[in-house]
This record gives sequence, C-alpha cells and structure tokens, in this order.
Amino acid sequence: MCLEKTSTERAPWFAIPSNHKWFRDLAISQIILRAIEDMDMQLPKPIINLAEVRRKYHQGADREKSDRRKKR
Repeated sequence: MCLEKTSTERAPWFAIPSNHKWFRDLAISQIILRAIEDMDMQLPKPIINLAEVRRKYHQGADREKSDRRKKR
C-alpha cells in the first residue's frame, strides 16, 4: 500500500500531536486559519441599505417602548 499520494496540495494531511489539548487546538486553528486566508474570500456588498434598516428598527423599537409606557 503506497501512502505517498495520500496527502496532496489540494487535500493535505497533518500529523497533530494530541497529548496536550491546548496545543492540539492551537495547531488545528492555525491550519484552518491559513486555509481560510489562502482562499482570499471577500465579503459580498450588501444589497440593502443598512443605514435605512437600522433607522427603521430604532423607530419601531422606540414606538414599542412608548406604547408600553402608555399602557401603564
């Protein structure tokens, strides 16, 4: 059985020591971080006006508070 071709650039294998959980977690997090950074992903631009949504939310929240005060 040949294991030479098991680890590839597209699907690498890593030997992770697990005798110390903190080190295992650190090693895995570093591998994941590097993989995500290598993807060079960009956040999509919002398709809605976030300022308008915030304004409407705060208007509704303020109205709800004043309605509760009136019921007292």
